[in-house]
Amino acid sequence: MTASADATANAKSPPTAPPPPPPPPSTRTPEPADHLSTRATLRRCILWVVIAYVAGTTSFILGLTANQASPTAMLLGILLYGCFIGLASSSRGFRRRLQQPFVARSFKIGYGIRLAACIVPGAAMAVDMFPGMLALMAGETLEREVGFGKFASTLASTLVQGTLINILILLAVTFVWLLQKMFMEWKPPTHDPQACAGCGYHLETLAEGTTAICPECGRTNEGLNDRRAWIDRASWPKFLLVVIASGIGGMLVQGGTFFVFG
Repeated sequence: MTASADATANAKSPPTAPPPPPPPPSTRTPEPADHLSTRATLRRCILWVVIAYVAGTTSFILGLTANQASPTAMLLGILLYGCFIGLASSSRGFRRRLQQPFVARSFKIGYGIRLAACIVPGAAMAVDMFPGMLALMAGETLEREVGFGKFASTLASTLVQGTLINILILLAVTFVWLLQKMFMEWKPPTHDPQACAGCGYHLETLAEGTTAICPECGRTNEGLNDRRAWIDRASWPKFLLVVIASGIGGMLVQGGTFFVFG
C-alpha cells in the first residue's frame, strides 16, 4: 500500500528540470586594479632600470672613453629614468591603455626594436648619435650659462638624452599602432577556446577538429582557437627578459669590439 502511494505521488509530482549549463567563459578583459602593490611596483621599477642600463650601455661607454662626463652622474641618471618609467607604467591609466586594441603589441615591438639594436654592433650608436649630440649641447649650455659643474651637467645630459630617445621610441610605437589599426583585424584576448574568432561568441558545439558557424556574425570556425597572436600571448616579463638577455650579450660583444678595435 505504501509503495503504491509513493508511486502515485511520484507520478503526480512535476519532473525535475535539469540544472542550467554553466555560463561561458567571459571574453571581456578584466579592469586593472586601481593601484599595484608596492612589491609589484618595485618589480616594475627594477625591470625598467635594467632595460635602461642595457639600452644606455653604448652611450655610457662613449662617455667613459671621451673622458668628458661623470660616470657616477650617468649611472644616476639612468637609474632615475628607469625608476620614472617603472612608476609611470604602474599607473592605472597606463595599464588601462595597454588593454586597448594593438597598444600593448605596439609597445612590445617599439621597445623590443630599441633593445634589439643593442645586439647589432653599431646599431645602438647610430640610434643614439643624434639624441646624444643634442644632450651634450644641452649639458655644455648648462655649464656655460648656468654654471653647472661636471656632475650636474652630465646628469642633465643623461636625462635629456633618455627623454629624446623615448620620444623617438614612442613615435615608432605610434607608427606601428597606426599600421595595425588601418590594415589588421583586432582579435581581443580571451581564455575561451570555444569563442568565435570573429566576434567572441561562445560556440557550445565547437571542439577540436570540428567546424561551427557562429550564429552572431556568420563566421566559420575550424577547431578551438586562442584568438591571439604569439606576441600578445607572450607575457611582458618573459618578453622583456628574453630581449634583455639578448641585449646584454650584444652589449658585451659591442663593448669588447670597441675596446679592442676602438
